[in-house]
Amino acid sequence: MSNQSWLRRSLWNHILLWLAVFIILLPILWMVSTSLKDREEFFTNSAALIPGRISFVNYEYLLTSLQELPLYMRNSFILAIGVSVIQVIAASLAGYAFARMNFWGRDLIFISIVVSMFIPRSGGLMALYELMAFLKLRNSLFGLILLFSAGLPIPIFIMRQAFLSIPKEIEESALIDGASWFQIFWRIAFPLASSAMVVIATLAFVGVWSDYLVTYTMIDRDTQLTISVGIQKVLTGSYEAATAVVPHLRGQFAHEAADAAILLFSAFPVILVYALLQRWFMKGLTDGAIKF
Repeated sequence: MSNQSWLRRSLWNHILLWLAVFIILLPILWMVSTSLKDREEFFTNSAALIPGRISFVNYEYLLTSLQELPLYMRNSFILAIGVSVIQVIAASLAGYAFARMNFWGRDLIFISIVVSMFIPRSGGLMALYELMAFLKLRNSLFGLILLFSAGLPIPIFIMRQAFLSIPKEIEESALIDGASWFQIFWRIAFPLASSAMVVIATLAFVGVWSDYLVTYTMIDRDTQLTISVGIQKVLTGSYEAATAVVPHLRGQFAHEAADAAILLFSAFPVILVYALLQRWFMKGLTDGAIKF
């Protein structure tokens, strides 16, 4: 292939790639643009991706009149971080046992765990509700942390594959030197599988942060709501009551534009987490992918 043909092909690939990226990001770009429009700009230029006049009135409304949002954000952070930490620790221990230790029924237990990945959580929601009520864990962030942390099939599968990709010779050398299984796990296997742990933590954080159905079912108290349930309450609430806190904003923003600002505000932590961990997330997805 000549250099000219290669350059032409590369150029078309880049054009198609940028076109696909633009199409995927178009809804997000439109939400950002909408959140920066005041009432007049929204109703006169609602379809434009670039506002004719940038206004932060929607964010001013968001930060001054919706006083519950910081509480919802705090609850979501506690829940997401708690579940991420527990899943990383539990899945690492179980994954290492399935990858390196020989015990009776190991393969059968692992296959059962893999099969359970295909059972939807919503199918047993009523049973979970009764169990949480019986254990007096409803209306509790601690109870939600335990409930979400039990979703271990996918994390265990990921960690098992990551540990299988580590050469056995490294661990056998440590075993000959007198190291115990736990010392090998903590000092050798655990650091080498850190990329897979980032994948588990990211998936857990995003999944818990965006969950609506389970949280809405298990939580009745406003003080325990997470951001996904809380913003739904805000979006269906009364703007008139909210603007009573800041009357100078009345009539300056459109409800739809304010909704866009609220949704972006709630999604920002997830976007930030993925942006910061993207490098390790992609590495963790590929480590051990070819060894089953």
